[in-house]
Amino acid sequence: MKNDMKKKYVILVIILCTPILESYSQQNNTVNTIFELFNLSPAGCDVSNYEAESEMSVENFSNQKKKKEEKGEDLNVILEKYTSLFKRSNTISEQFEKKSEPIVTFKNGTHSFKKDNKYGLITASGNILMPAQFNTIIQSGETGFVAYKNQLCNYYSNDGNKILNRDYFYIKLTIKQSLIVQTEKGFGLLTKKGKVIIEPGYYQIEEVDKKDQFYYWILRSKHSGFYLSENTKDTIHLNIPPKELNFIDSEYWYRYGNLINIKTKKRVICNGYNIEVLSAKHQLSSIKDSKTKLKYLMKHNGDLVTNQPFVKIHSFRENNLAIAAIKKDNKAVYGVINHKGKWIINPQYYRLQFLNDTMLNATNINDQSGIITVKNKNITAFEYSHIRKINEHYALSIKEENKLVRSDIIDLKNGKKIKENLPYYSISQTTKCDTETFIAKVNRQESVLNSKFKTISPASYTRVYYGKNNTFEGTNFLENNKRESQIFNCDGKLQTIKINKKKYDTFYNYEEITPNLHHVLLSTGNGYFINAKAQAIENNTHWQHIEYSNSKDLFITMRYGGMYGIINSMGETIIPPIFKFISAFDPKTKLAKYNFDKKQKGYITVDGALLFGTKYVDTELLNYDLFKVKNNDQFGVLNKNGHEIIPVKYSKIWLNGGIIYAQLGKALKQFDLMGNPIN
Repeated sequence: MKNDMKKKYVILVIILCTPILESYSQQNNTVNTIFELFNLSPAGCDVSNYEAESEMSVENFSNQKKKKEEKGEDLNVILEKYTSLFKRSNTISEQFEKKSEPIVTFKNGTHSFKKDNKYGLITASGNILMPAQFNTIIQSGETGFVAYKNQLCNYYSNDGNKILNRDYFYIKLTIKQSLIVQTEKGFGLLTKKGKVIIEPGYYQIEEVDKKDQFYYWILRSKHSGFYLSENTKDTIHLNIPPKELNFIDSEYWYRYGNLINIKTKKRVICNGYNIEVLSAKHQLSSIKDSKTKLKYLMKHNGDLVTNQPFVKIHSFRENNLAIAAIKKDNKAVYGVINHKGKWIINPQYYRLQFLNDTMLNATNINDQSGIITVKNKNITAFEYSHIRKINEHYALSIKEENKLVRSDIIDLKNGKKIKENLPYYSISQTTKCDTETFIAKVNRQESVLNSKFKTISPASYTRVYYGKNNTFEGTNFLENNKRESQIFNCDGKLQTIKINKKKYDTFYNYEEITPNLHHVLLSTGNGYFINAKAQAIENNTHWQHIEYSNSKDLFITMRYGGMYGIINSMGETIIPPIFKFISAFDPKTKLAKYNFDKKQKGYITVDGALLFGTKYVDTELLNYDLFKVKNNDQFGVLNKNGHEIIPVKYSKIWLNGGIIYAQLGKALKQFDLMGNPIN
């Protein structure tokens, strides 16, 4: 009997001690790194085999299946009817056009000038430092500029002295005052005084300046590159273009769910785990277990901040806190952790959202919402259905009962109600007016409130949009695709327009193109341009968008359905809406890109003529007043005068620096900017 009792006692002791022993064992077996947790190599992986998933594109035309291109209606004939309308008096044009600035200008007043389509350099007092002799001139900082004579260029100081002892096809001054240059052998790197840092021989060199880090992105070929440090002593063999990389800090880069340690030149995690950067300041990331879908908080070097598995971890805010969730009873419950992984607010809420750095919107297990502090102190009672942030200072607390909405505005400084029993379902701050204004929603209607949350809009509308300057557009959508709009300012005053001695304040559509040119479309379907003389010029086209063309007093118009045309400041039609697309005129080239019928694309000059007529089905600006043209899926290059410098016979053409690449089959040729072959 005694032996039986003794055995039972031993068994009981073992049973009672087992959890303690297991707990002690777990504590001693606590893992410290993500490598231990997932049985990964702490050495990381070489980045040299970390290939880019998307290639860097240089060509602008896609390689489509060959087909014979049919030309549509002769655009030359059509445009001849309208070209004369492009002529506008200088007096009218000067009211709209910005005075063109010199391409090159320095603080001492020295600047470039243009004469006979050539560029020179002149002082502020009018002394010519360099006569007009350059085809192209490019500003390069405050101390110098790059200028081309025909196909070659050099770097010049701001007093007109040539710096380099030879000419190049391409020169670019970097922010580190080095010079990226191009010869017939390829790209290289010089000091500003011309000393060779990297011998020319590469396909391309670009400067990369991100997060106070500077590198050279050096391409051996079009699709193979690496990074070189500013001092050119440290190489990172990472074949990923800069646009695909996030430079977190001087030690880590990030791309597509993985971290790269720049000092070790290794990927931190080798296998297919998804990493999300949560704090650059504290070098914190989350890593997701692909099997359990749980996340762990880690330092960028792989050290675990905590062994706690999370369902979700949000990014850390400036207050060093983040919302995080764990699983409890098969549901996610939310709390707040600090950057050391410790719970500041224990996980207990079903929803949690920062309203600002000190206040949070919390929803409890009974699906009731309230406002709490980061110390988990209640600011409001948990009696609301929803809480929505208005801005950093206010929140809208909403009660919904039997589809009836009653809301309070809470001051987030002290938790006090500054407005009670409002009918609004949401309030959002606008970016209009000199004082705070808000758009409030109730029963599918919107209105505008002032800084004291009082209604200033003349009525409620289906939607309230931003108008030009400090105005709003209130629109009601009616049956049969009809609508009515009103324009009002920050005081709620309605915009009125007088047409044929009758005042209107309600429109189908209204647009202020300039302070002196408006277009209105009345609910009757009648449309008018109202010009500076208050004249109403009838124009019944349903315009969806009108913008300044950057030339004279001309405006690009787009009607509903997407067809483009041009009008002038008097509301007169210059070109009816017959184009698929017309861009604004480029201030430098004085050209507007057009797409006529998807078979005819090119440029319109400021005089209303087609650049190169309709000889080519597609035209694209390369640079340096050179254009790639296309016919029957073959490409060539023209200068601005229309002279063919590279025949239209190549399958691909692209510009790399100051050299034109032309491909025909497997053969690749190089030409300078004058069209001369380069050996």
